[in-house]
Amino acid sequence: MSGTFSALTGWLLFAGLALPIGAAVARWAILPRAGVAEEPSQEWLRRGAARVGSAGAMLLPFAMAFYFVRQLQEFRDPFAPWTEEARLLLDATAWGRAWLWATAGSFVAVAAFLLARSGRASGWWLATPIILALGTFPALTGHAAGAEELRFLSLMADTLHVWAAGGWIGGLAVVLYLEWRWRRDSGPNTSLFPELVPAFSRVAMVCVGALVVTGSFAAWMQLADVGALFTTGYGRTLLLKLGFVAVVLGLGGLNFRVFTPRLGDDRGNTAIRRAASLELLVAQVVLLVTAVLVRSSPVDH
Repeated sequence: MSGTFSALTGWLLFAGLALPIGAAVARWAILPRAGVAEEPSQEWLRRGAARVGSAGAMLLPFAMAFYFVRQLQEFRDPFAPWTEEARLLLDATAWGRAWLWATAGSFVAVAAFLLARSGRASGWWLATPIILALGTFPALTGHAAGAEELRFLSLMADTLHVWAAGGWIGGLAVVLYLEWRWRRDSGPNTSLFPELVPAFSRVAMVCVGALVVTGSFAAWMQLADVGALFTTGYGRTLLLKLGFVAVVLGLGGLNFRVFTPRLGDDRGNTAIRRAASLELLVAQVVLLVTAVLVRSSPVDH
């Protein structure tokens, strides 16, 4: 299986998780604290968040299908029938069992976010636990699942890492989408940034803190020593990821320290819109590099 297909499959999964996780975080932690006046209504904001969540959730069934193709290609005996190998992969491996429930959950997540998108509160109550549960899939099928020591902590750290990344990246996507919809519907001289950005910034800082702690723990678990950062493919890929993360953090810091105090001013709103859009774009590169990282062996040179 080509490295390009493998990386794109991983990116599709991570993007499909980040957007709905971010939508759920926005629904429960950002929008209620946004301090928006009567217009737009909280219902309008929640439906917008659900649109982002449903768009991401719709990626998940495709990601799961590609994941199965990739895993089967690596698992199967080239001299055995595909159907027999597929049945063995699903019935006799922990990976297969995790894939089955995650695939079923991906379809439930799509239905739940579509319910939320239609304005039904029950959609959010179903979508939130389902998408958080799906956030465990990368941990259950990645390096953390193979840890011989501190396996439970490794699984929890990887899961929290996915949740935090989703809260940050997906939450930012929700803020940008709501801003775009509001400006489209109400005119280019209007903005929701003065209300949404401060609420998002508080959540983003919590997510970044969680990412630093869980990422450091994962690196400590996977790397034999600091030198492995430079002598192994895994370490070099991790350094590349950290470089792009530093760019995203820099853009986020620029928004928070420089542009947020200027919210409400047309130039300030435009500046933060551009910087946040670039932040979201670079974050996609981080997800792509992460997809490569999780496929790398920590011990290979």
